[in-house]
Amino acid sequence: MKALQRICFTIIITVGLQILLQTHSVFALPQFSLMTGNRCLTCHVNAQGGGIRSELGWYAAKDAGMINPKDVPLLKDLYALDGESNSFIDGQLTIGMDLRGQMTRSPARDNAQRRFFPMQLALYGALKLNGAEWLTLEGGFDAASLWQSARGSYSGQSGWTASALIQPGLTLPLLRVGHFQPTTGVRYDDHTMLIRQISGAFSRPLIPPMYAEWGAEIQYDGLQWLSLSAGAFLPQNISAINVPFANGDFGSIIAGISPEAPLNQLLSAPTFTGRAKVWLRTEDHLLNSYLGASVLNNGNFRMLNAFVGAGLTDRLSLMGEYMTANLPNAFLLQNWTVELTYRPFAWLYPYVRYEQGRSQIYDGSTTPTNNYANNLTIGVQWFPLPYLELRPEWRLYDTERFTSTRWNLQVHFFY
Repeated sequence: MKALQRICFTIIITVGLQILLQTHSVFALPQFSLMTGNRCLTCHVNAQGGGIRSELGWYAAKDAGMINPKDVPLLKDLYALDGESNSFIDGQLTIGMDLRGQMTRSPARDNAQRRFFPMQLALYGALKLNGAEWLTLEGGFDAASLWQSARGSYSGQSGWTASALIQPGLTLPLLRVGHFQPTTGVRYDDHTMLIRQISGAFSRPLIPPMYAEWGAEIQYDGLQWLSLSAGAFLPQNISAINVPFANGDFGSIIAGISPEAPLNQLLSAPTFTGRAKVWLRTEDHLLNSYLGASVLNNGNFRMLNAFVGAGLTDRLSLMGEYMTANLPNAFLLQNWTVELTYRPFAWLYPYVRYEQGRSQIYDGSTTPTNNYANNLTIGVQWFPLPYLELRPEWRLYDTERFTSTRWNLQVHFFY
């Protein structure tokens, strides 16, 4: 009966908020990792973070709020339905969700209307078969992708993931097979950041949010100080990303491949990825840090990421990432970001982020066009209640065509 109540609670909240936000996550945020000394795998099924939370990840958010629901009569009974865990059937089934929306207006026009749009409406599930502790089946679906696809917002995005995680022992490598996002760089929860974009006055994603491919990946996290991964994927979704070339053509970044290509052609042009991350922590557990790099390569297209971060436990974090991507006779990108986050309270995280993007675009010419974008963001992550985050931001956005300021508000409900 209690299990049924908890499932009903999740469904009611999901549908209710979807209506409230007009159809319109804590991900394993890297700044939180730096302030706790925990790796993303501690709180998420996915080693890079994002998606469904483990029981420990659920517990970490259960009481994280400025207001204790038990002290508010109207909330006491509602929050009592969330139970003692996000797992059911003796821990075999785990569920979760992320619903995120943003209120903003375009920085490119002074008279742009303010609107609210969905960024994420995702439901997740993970299943461990009885007697097969070495196997986990996981998947997720993001309904916001349907709205974004209808508007043609992000070429190459995928609204769903599904994979099998095979690991004979905790200190042994893990094999992940299925349809999921390749492990590259740092995984953030805000897809408006410049780090993976073709930057300029009208920036657009190079690697879109909710990107996923069919493939396989080997992950190793058997040592406390080291994370390694290597994978091979079909190029079906990444081939949907089209760019202009110096010869005047407009086509896929993967030569000779399209999303409709038959399987034998997709197999002939695999995408390869590799990532290494070192975790360093002082013996007194006061200072936490990481550094790493990754590569994503397919034919002539290559994306390299380097990242570093340091944090004081329960106090602050400083992290940065650099990305360069190159496709001969099409583009050369160089982006970087740095962010400082402070934690005065367990439910409040003020931050400042500076980003810079530089794009050389060969648009029908052997002489590239130089575009740029600089973005200064000042904001705060505020958790007024468990499972609820409000993120007001002020942004200064400067490009080769215009300079503007905007304030935004992100609303995030998670479970």
